[in-house]
Order: sequence, then structure tokens, then C-alpha cells
Amino acid sequence: MKKQHEDDGLISKLKEYAQIRKDLALLTLTEKGSHAVAGLLSGGILVFLGLLVFFFGSLALGFFLSEMIGNTYAGFFIIAGFYLLLGIIVYLIKEKHIEKPVINRIIQKVFKERNEGVYEKQD
Repeated sequence: MKKQHEDDGLISKLKEYAQIRKDLALLTLTEKGSHAVAGLLSGGILVFLGLLVFFFGSLALGFFLSEMIGNTYAGFFIIAGFYLLLGIIVYLIKEKHIEKPVINRIIQKVFKERNEGVYEKQD
């Protein structure tokens, strides 16, 4: 009879443990998700503002160069050629210098807590 009571206690403790692990996983997922959404939102705002600065700066530079050269279209063609050259360079170096560092940074962010815990235990 006592064995049955111990088994019931063990089963209830296991169920409680499983529920706590489930709650912890949900909280961790919620925290990571909220950090990701906040990062995307703030990053999106910064990208949008940066694009506006880039766009209006390019227009201003195009007008300035056109005025300096004396040809209305030449300044804008120079700017377009510069961006084309920049695009080709980025295309050629994207995998090594852009994609891999971004992937590594994302992995570091996702596993930040786990990595910090590992390093603390090793000390």
C-alpha cells in the first residue's frame, strides 16, 4: 500500500515538473519573441529613416553634380553609375563579408544565455 502511495507522489511530482518545464519554455519563447519583434521594429524604423536620408542625399548630390558639370542629366547618371558599381561590389563580396557575419551574429544572439552559462561554468 505504501509503494502505491509513493508511486502516486512520484507521478504527481513528475507531472508538476513537466508543467513547470512547459511554463519555462513558454516564458523563454515569449521573451525571445518579444526581443525579436522589438529589434525588428526599431531596426525597421532606423532602416526607413536611413533610406530617406540616403534618397534625399542622393537627389541633392545629383542636383549638385548636374549644376557643377552644367548638364542636367550627367550628375544623376554619375550617381546611378556609382550605385551600380557599389551594387556589383556588394554582390561579389556578399557571401563572405555580409551573409556569414549576419548568420553568425543571429546564432550568437539566439544562444546568448546558453553560451554565457557555459562560459560561467568553465571558470
